[in-house]
Amino acid sequence: MRRIICLVLSVFVLSGCNTYTLQDAKNNGDIIVGHLGPMNFEKIDSFITDFENQKASKLRITSYSEEGDPILSDLIYDGKQINYIFDNSRDKHGGKQKGKDKTSCNNIEKRSVTREDSTKGFEYILTGCKEIIGFHSGDKNEIFLMFKAQ
Repeated sequence: MRRIICLVLSVFVLSGCNTYTLQDAKNNGDIIVGHLGPMNFEKIDSFITDFENQKASKLRITSYSEEGDPILSDLIYDGKQINYIFDNSRDKHGGKQKGKDKTSCNNIEKRSVTREDSTKGFEYILTGCKEIIGFHSGDKNEIFLMFKAQ
């Protein structure tokens, strides 16, 4: 009986290790986007300033699916290129294409846009990437990071 209890507890502990809660994201200072955000949006502009000044910097953007599963986007700038890691491995409803992908990009852009619903704001885009991964438009050779309403 003791072994069964230990086994059940181990399963709960191990399954809990694969989550990244909203509180985890808040504690780590992530930019939070989507229906649980927005939060810490000012950090993307600081990252762009560091990029423009060739100063090493890193940033995590966390979004949550409708079911509450985390999708992580890590940007690591080393003073020369942006290393981008897209991780939707914790998205239980992400289909067969989920996992962790990596690429490197030459540039990050902030664009003023008006969305179809007339919402004005800024899109943040990675360009000059070796591979197009994560959120992107099939007809453009760029990676969509986030939208920030004005």
